[in-house]
Amino acid sequence: MAVSGGPDSVALLSILHQLAPAWNLLLTVVHCNYGLRGAESDGDASFVAALCRRLELPCHIRRLTVDRRGTGESSSLQARAREARYRLFRDVVVELGADRVALGHTADDQAETVLLRMLRGTGLRGLAGMPHIRESLFVRPLLSRSRQEILAYLQAVGLSYRTDSSNAKSIYLRNRVRHELLPVMQSLAPAAARILARQADLLRDDDRLLDALAAHRLERTIRSRDSATIVLDRTVLLKQPPALQRRILRQAIQAVAPSTGVPRSDVLLSMLASLASHSGGIWNAGAAMVACEQDQVRLTAVSPLPPIGGEGLQPLSAASAPDVVTIADLPSAVSWPLTGAVIRLRAVTRERGLVLLEKPSSSLALLDADRLSWPLTIRPWRHGDWFFPTGMAGRRKKLQDYFTDAKLGRSMRERIPLVLSGEGIAWIVGQRVDARFAATGSTTRFVLVRVTQPLRRKGVF
Repeated sequence: MAVSGGPDSVALLSILHQLAPAWNLLLTVVHCNYGLRGAESDGDASFVAALCRRLELPCHIRRLTVDRRGTGESSSLQARAREARYRLFRDVVVELGADRVALGHTADDQAETVLLRMLRGTGLRGLAGMPHIRESLFVRPLLSRSRQEILAYLQAVGLSYRTDSSNAKSIYLRNRVRHELLPVMQSLAPAAARILARQADLLRDDDRLLDALAAHRLERTIRSRDSATIVLDRTVLLKQPPALQRRILRQAIQAVAPSTGVPRSDVLLSMLASLASHSGGIWNAGAAMVACEQDQVRLTAVSPLPPIGGEGLQPLSAASAPDVVTIADLPSAVSWPLTGAVIRLRAVTRERGLVLLEKPSSSLALLDADRLSWPLTIRPWRHGDWFFPTGMAGRRKKLQDYFTDAKLGRSMRERIPLVLSGEGIAWIVGQRVDARFAATGSTTRFVLVRVTQPLRRKGVF
């Protein structure tokens, strides 16, 4: 089982140790030491090792390195640490021949997860929170118990535990939910955490039922399929109830590209809105490309671009990219067919964003994630386009006038891609950022858009 040294995992270890003889359990403890808190991290490891010696249990202390700069798939330090932790647990399961990994998540953790996802606009699946059993491997025996009950248990049996100082830092959104939002809710409803956890269980049952129904309808919607492509009947898809349309499309994306994470609800809604309006379109959803072709929807697995600077991104094929491309997820990459340039988008930490703000470059744009409307689109300029250039005190300017001032001829301006948020131009790629979407020193969530393999002509890009 996983033991951090905190109250939840220590309580779970104590309970399972007491149940081990009757339940015929063979316990092995794994502790992850990231070293992010220096001596405090080493103290956690020593505490867990001492506790295991006292309980006469085998203990594996594993050192993990997590990059603080956020160059991986996730921009959050906590998220990257979690990803590394789960990878380690899977490796240890194979190494030790274990059957399960027990995790100490409680009803309070579940409530925080549900609230975080609610704030991000999640769908039913997100509101279902963490499952009690994940992948038939990870189990959460304390998920229905409150943190208050855990602390009362530890006091009753006389067990000490460690306190992670990073849990008090307000720079992490989860901590703000834990220390600011949840206490307010509990002042109104003392059992708020348990109520939210119970609600998650109920919604998970509903989610499973709808998923099973969607899987059945998906088979009736498929026109053809092979190892890399699924073609859906557009009319049959749109005749389904909206809740099933989203799930059918989500399941089709994951069937053609299993490595792709679950597409966000807002991305699916955008795709379905375009399908319903009978407009064409193409979307880059992780490792899958979704294209609307008259009376059908074609989903195709795409190959990733070679990593550049350590970033493994999923691109849209240059051969198949249309004039308008939709960016549904981060990180993402698009090969722009009119120039051969590759436009890459990813989230970066605030620390990294502030550093990049001090080093302006025509090849990159820093956008404020909280000002953007998803999904983003990339397209060429059109007559009548306008934007609010940075550095112009909030004045609006027509793109045609901007191009004229920049001495860009028609053949050149028609090849320059634009990154749009909703109907607003966020970046004239290689040229100027729109002030409405530009990141500033007060930005908390940064999106980095970078153009690589650029066309070198007249200073453009």
